[in-house]
Amino acid sequence: MKINHIKKKDIVVILGLLAAIFFWAYIWTNHHFEVKKKWWYVQYPFVKRTIQCSEHAPLFMYDLMAYTLKNQKSMSNQLVYVTPTGVVYHCESGWEDGFLGDVPVTENSRFIYASVSKVVTAAMVIDLVNQGKIQLDQKLVDIIHIPEPKDQRIKNITVRMLLEHSAGFDRFKTYTPMLTRGKKPWCPTNIEYLSRVTLDFEPNTQFQYSNVGYCLLGAITEQVTGQPFREAVEARYHIAKRDIRFIDQNILPDEIQYDHRNEIVYGKDWRKDFDFKDSLSAVGGLSGSAKQMALLAKHMLAEKPLNILSRSEQPCAINLSEGCYGFAMEPYQRKRSDFTVYNKSGYFPGVETDIFVDDLGGVLTIFRGATTPARSSLADFRKHIYDQLFTHYNVK
Repeated sequence: MKINHIKKKDIVVILGLLAAIFFWAYIWTNHHFEVKKKWWYVQYPFVKRTIQCSEHAPLFMYDLMAYTLKNQKSMSNQLVYVTPTGVVYHCESGWEDGFLGDVPVTENSRFIYASVSKVVTAAMVIDLVNQGKIQLDQKLVDIIHIPEPKDQRIKNITVRMLLEHSAGFDRFKTYTPMLTRGKKPWCPTNIEYLSRVTLDFEPNTQFQYSNVGYCLLGAITEQVTGQPFREAVEARYHIAKRDIRFIDQNILPDEIQYDHRNEIVYGKDWRKDFDFKDSLSAVGGLSGSAKQMALLAKHMLAEKPLNILSRSEQPCAINLSEGCYGFAMEPYQRKRSDFTVYNKSGYFPGVETDIFVDDLGGVLTIFRGATTPARSSLADFRKHIYDQLFTHYNVK
């Protein structure tokens, strides 16, 4: 019986294939996250082809969607613009069920709102002020009873300061469990703990973004209305009719599939380690479409005498990002311009959200189903949106 000998070139091919397999196995094992990030450049041409906008949508919306894909590297996106006269335009890209999925993102696709939810929390409190049930300069301790505080400055915190993020809480100085994995926050179910807190700065002397402050605003809402926060929101704004829902630890069946490739710590099951039902409803607990959030914000603009664009008269650095906060949103005005755009942004693992309201009455929301690869890019992203609106309105 004659035995065929393996040729040298066959050995070279086999060794080459084995080397390639071992090489890619090594790369995937040791540089998994980097490979997933680089995969975006393969996906990008396919995602770009999915951009679609409603009829007669302003040209800046096409540009903004392309900019979002290129710079924020998010596949699944919603962009909605409501004109000052109430005309609604929308654009979408990507798929609800992942790359090259079966279900395209539509104007009605569900995203978690993250901290854009705070606009609703602020609106609830502003409405109570408009009704005369509380006052902006009313002390927190006069609304919610706590034991004698260790830090007497807590007695000086007002509703206005909580709305403006100037109440004395700095999340970068003092540990807070509001968004700490596996930790039950003391707010709002153990509100007495506030008496043991030491503030990070003198109230009303600086602005520092605070999730604790907005949880306390939710607690104020419950105290004044006599309803759980979620029920109070539904009673005031009828969000169920808008298909806006509060989330809990589980992803809702009709939510999009989020892209976590740029997250090092968190994966798709991250919610299970956080207390959405009690603690995060007023902080970042809503979900729905960008369209419905834009329409809800447009409705809120009609509230009087205060609304979500209201802010204190005291001077602030309006030309700087995070230079100051209004009662619900952060105002920004470019130097040598009178055009102001108010923004509220949101972030949770796998999602970035923004709502913009301009002082001419337009509302723009843009939701991205991925974490940006560079958080430093967000300031430029939001300034780009300001420039787009500035040009669209032909502001002088």
